[in-house]
Amino acid sequence: MLRVRCQANATLDAKGRLMLPAPLKRAVGVHGVTQLVLTFQKGAVYGWSPDEFEKIESKVEGLDPFDDEVADFVHAFLSTANDVDIDGQGRIRVPPMLRELAGLDKDVVVNSMLNRIEIWDRETWEGRFKESLGRRAVASGLPGRKGEG
Repeated sequence: MLRVRCQANATLDAKGRLMLPAPLKRAVGVHGVTQLVLTFQKGAVYGWSPDEFEKIESKVEGLDPFDDEVADFVHAFLSTANDVDIDGQGRIRVPPMLRELAGLDKDVVVNSMLNRIEIWDRETWEGRFKESLGRRAVASGLPGRKGEG
């Protein structure tokens, strides 16, 4: 997406609108990104620019649609995808279905990393973050790259 690195506490309003964190808001403006594709993944709402999401979709197009693992991915991940506009104030509206799946109510955390954003319920994020810190405390190097780091 935009390679913005930030983590920010944020608030969803009663209509499910979320103000993008300032660094992300600046980046979408500079790069002319006017939409995000939001979907549910691992307890959070993930978001990509349409171009980045199309890369994911193109990888799936080459897979066997009758394979159970592929069908599960399509049903659990791709079927929840929604195109959302970024308004002139730098806000997005998180669709009700995605808010429900991720347990988003009011207080959220927005992480921007690599090629995506993640929107977490604040309390859920705190637990997830502590779990990952605990596992990383005994790990070394990059995942999947034993001995490198």
